[in-house]
Amino acid sequence: MKIETINFESEGVTCEGDLYFPENYDPNGKTPALVIGHGFTVARTSLAEEGRLFAEAGFITLAIDYRHFGGSGGEPRGRLWPRQETEDFKAAIDWLETQPGVDPNRIGIWGTSFGGGVVTHVAAHDIRVRACVAQAPILDGDFWIRSLSREHEYLSTKKYLRDARRKRFKEGGDPKMSMAEPPADGFLPMPPDPAMIEDVTSWYQKTGDFLMHSAPEITIESYERVMEFDATYTARKIAPRAYCIVQLTGHDVYHPNEPIQTAFRAAGEPKRLVSLHMDQLDCYKPGQREKTIGAAIDFFKEYLT
Repeated sequence: MKIETINFESEGVTCEGDLYFPENYDPNGKTPALVIGHGFTVARTSLAEEGRLFAEAGFITLAIDYRHFGGSGGEPRGRLWPRQETEDFKAAIDWLETQPGVDPNRIGIWGTSFGGGVVTHVAAHDIRVRACVAQAPILDGDFWIRSLSREHEYLSTKKYLRDARRKRFKEGGDPKMSMAEPPADGFLPMPPDPAMIEDVTSWYQKTGDFLMHSAPEITIESYERVMEFDATYTARKIAPRAYCIVQLTGHDVYHPNEPIQTAFRAAGEPKRLVSLHMDQLDCYKPGQREKTIGAAIDFFKEYLT
């Protein structure tokens, strides 16, 4: 399969992506195309199999790194501002729709986990998107952080972020925290799920693959920006363009069900909710990934081809 690493500009920042070509690619033709994006603090290296599967299904597919992550530019590293990531998606569409062989009238977008919330927001506001698939989406940042904590922990997170903002105002800088281990000051906005830890550990021992390839650090302010982001009700603005949610119905504490159901009810037709019985990280495993991506491919084929 032909794969090219490309660059595109997003609000003055150079972003990087991998472009996957289907076997029947014709530079003089009009082929439907996709932009796909990763989840919370993850790079496009985690999307290699997704890119391959979409391309094998006949779609020119661009997997992108958001600014501040992976091969894309942007300082400081590890800054996750969701509204910037929505602009990165739009900039990727700007680039993709001008490429030889791409049909600019048949462009879809796909995102997983937090990327599912990002693509929902993009589809609501960019009418170039003819079809959108949100896989196990995190749609409401505040609801997400709150769902992972007890009430006093959630309130402590809010107070910590308030104090961190005051400190940045006085002292400047953009402090970071490690994604690999708890910080010394006890700030823990996303308490780990024991089942997830066991899943990741056992999978690594079995395969040597971590399943989740997160950035080493994330800026503290990123949590404030994440908790301000809510794409739940923007889903109502997508119709009459097509919207699909792929939902996981096993043990899944990281992709809250309530905003998913609310977004689906709010969305107009055409829409589809695909429920697959798998746990929170199963969609990134061989054999399971083909089911979730297969559901997305079926949807894109119906509305883009």
